[in-house]
Amino acid sequence: MRHIKQFLFWFCLFLVSFSFAQSNKADTTRILFIGNSYTYFHSSPELLRSMIAQKHPEKIVEIQLISQGGMTLERHWQEEKTHQVIKSKNWDYVVLQEQSKLAMPIIIDHDVYFGQTDLFFDYSRKFDTEIKKVGAKTVFFMTWSVKQRPQEQEILTHAYASIAQELNAIVAPVGLVWEEVRKNDQFDLYENDGSHPSQYGSYLIATTMYATLFDEDPKGVSGTIEGKRLNSRGQASEEAQILAQLSNEDALKIQQSSWEITQNTANSKALQNVKEPHPTYRIPVLKEGEKLTQKNIQGSWYGRSTYGSNYVGLIMDISQKENNMSLSLSMLSPDRLDGMTIENIDLRDKELRFSMVDSTRALRSELQFSLTDGMLSGLSTSSQNNVSQYKRWQFSRNKVQNEIDLAALDQLIREFEQAREEKGYITASIEHYQKYSALIGKKYLPTENFLNREGYGLLRDGKNTDALEVFELANTLYPESVNTYDSFGEALAIDGQKEKAIAVFSKGYELAKKTGDPALNYIKNNLKKLQEEGTAVPEAISPIPPPPPPPQ
Repeated sequence: MRHIKQFLFWFCLFLVSFSFAQSNKADTTRILFIGNSYTYFHSSPELLRSMIAQKHPEKIVEIQLISQGGMTLERHWQEEKTHQVIKSKNWDYVVLQEQSKLAMPIIIDHDVYFGQTDLFFDYSRKFDTEIKKVGAKTVFFMTWSVKQRPQEQEILTHAYASIAQELNAIVAPVGLVWEEVRKNDQFDLYENDGSHPSQYGSYLIATTMYATLFDEDPKGVSGTIEGKRLNSRGQASEEAQILAQLSNEDALKIQQSSWEITQNTANSKALQNVKEPHPTYRIPVLKEGEKLTQKNIQGSWYGRSTYGSNYVGLIMDISQKENNMSLSLSMLSPDRLDGMTIENIDLRDKELRFSMVDSTRALRSELQFSLTDGMLSGLSTSSQNNVSQYKRWQFSRNKVQNEIDLAALDQLIREFEQAREEKGYITASIEHYQKYSALIGKKYLPTENFLNREGYGLLRDGKNTDALEVFELANTLYPESVNTYDSFGEALAIDGQKEKAIAVFSKGYELAKKTGDPALNYIKNNLKKLQEEGTAVPEAISPIPPPPPPPQ
């Protein structure tokens, strides 16, 4: 009898333990997000985690984000870490968010349009195969159109609906909810760039994900959400903080739309028969012009183009050398002249064609020009990293373009380059900006942000000396900005100039304390790290966070 009691005791204990384990397993939801800044802005995965905790405090939630600004699914697929993370856990859902223009955008002048969906579909299929191997479900995060082009939502809707239907995957209809909620004029779903989500937009992402994954109304979730803030790489902060702070009224509007639209798309054929929309752009074509000869096109031409946003004008010189045509093309910014490499010049009956190699952008373009009424009109085409670009060009014999004498500016820049050797970069730059201001009739100085970007670009290219000059110039022109001290100090530290770096960081720290600058802790930490490194060059110095990235 005693043995029977012992057996029953251990058997019951086993059942309780087994039931607890099964219950614990059932109450754990694991969600992996793979995306970019559209996902990590305002930490939408963490907003979702907090919403789940509010609605189901008994549930264990594991959420991870793999991200980086501008990432496409193709680039994520090429990262070994992505595959490792997918295989690392028994994920319930893997959420895929493609780049905002579906990875193959077309740029015409300064406008970005949707191109083909080939890469999006190809890598969605590859990811879906891997996701299903680990027993998880594929969820597509349908994104939204940019603020100025609401009509493009139908392109996104068609793309996400099509691939989800093919793969029998889930669609989180964030874009459709966004399309409805954006009609509200009480708050803005967008950041100032008209592309990235504001805290309202990220809240909408989270409520729509909640409604999609749990098939449950998010109504009742607080408008104030706390959680750990995610950085661009998906890494969480150590301490929890407020991630979103919406009024209960605004939160309720978003919750209601998320639930209604999610239910409509899940319980109907709304996404099964979405018609393919027509393209929202037309590829530009060069118009036919007059007959071209070496005589009527040789000489200097002055103009402008949509090719680069930093250039104030262009100079093209066409000449003939030993029966061969020679062509040079220079792009002028206020303090720099970028010369292009020209190849394959071909003068046809009514068209001039040549290839242009831009070493600054590592970009090769094909250009074609026609002549009409004394004007050379051109079109360039290029393709790089799955992005197709079309840019227009316009030249005339008039040296003055956009109220700037380009021939005079060309001479000023050449004098500036010589003065740099004689007087040093800082002195020569200040004198040049004074002369350029006189030329254009108003005061000009490069902005602090522009110099900061230039400096970090040079650092990334290993051009430390040039970067130091740019950062020192920024510090000279903007001595009341803490950021200029932080950037200059970092560059000095990277270059191994520890004592100078400490001196610059110290000045920045004192300025930050005096002005109450929000970057005080950043520069304090950078100074501390440098002082503790001894004679070694610090590797962990972190610059003051940059402004939001461009549209992803």
